[in-house]
Amino acid sequence: MRMSTALGLTIALSLGAALPAAAASAAFIARPTEPLACPSGTGGNLWQGYFHGRKEVDFGFMKYEDVAQRYCFRTEKQCRNWLYNMQSEYSENVWSAVCTRY
Repeated sequence: MRMSTALGLTIALSLGAALPAAAASAAFIARPTEPLACPSGTGGNLWQGYFHGRKEVDFGFMKYEDVAQRYCFRTEKQCRNWLYNMQSEYSENVWSAVCTRY
């Protein structure tokens, strides 16, 4: 009886410790973002994101698809979220992934 109580307590504590970590990681879930075309000249209060990467594509044989994109965003958080999504999709090689003030 004492051993089953200790086992139950151990399981409950380990599950309780895992819940806050899972809740904290929810902030990093990939969310769709709406990029803007970067205006010519000065962009005011915009953030510019640039990504250059590669992913494997299977057409019956392995082939690589490269992408190089540059977009602007209203906030740094939107820019970083876009970079996260791009790095998740084009994970074979990432040559550049940058967010800077425009």
